Amino acid sequence: MPFYDMDKAETNLLVVKSELKEAQEVLERRTIRSPINGVVVDRFLSAGERVEEQPILKLAQINPLNVEVIAPVNMFGSIKVGQRAEVRPENPVKGVYIGRVKIVDRAIDAASGTFRIRIELQNEKYLLPAGLKCGVRFLRH
Repeated sequence: MPFYDMDKAETNLLVVKSELKEAQEVLERRTIRSPINGVVVDRFLSAGERVEEQPILKLAQINPLNVEVIAPVNMFGSIKVGQRAEVRPENPVKGVYIGRVKIVDRAIDAASGTFRIRIELQNEKYLLPAGLKCGVRFLRH
């Protein structure tokens, strides 16, 4: 029957636990976390490269999506913050999605006779890509 030195084994266990904790702290210091959830659209540095003051990645936040609408001046005053809007993305994306008006600009562009509206559209499952053209219908109820 082999002889085990329990004191030595416990000491070794404490040393290993201490080394593990130190390694986890080093990893944590070298881990970069984004303040937002998003998708990487551009990578400026590769793994292992030294990070100075330059950007590492370009991220796009796609939940929620912001739908930017350029509306004609004759709609000014009829669209309200909180109002629901039906959004229909262009092909190849199918479907109708309901969002809410978050911003209605109070300034009209005199040259084009338009103003901007922003609709916030929830995209928790990331089914909708950003950047699509879409049609919008503002709902009254």
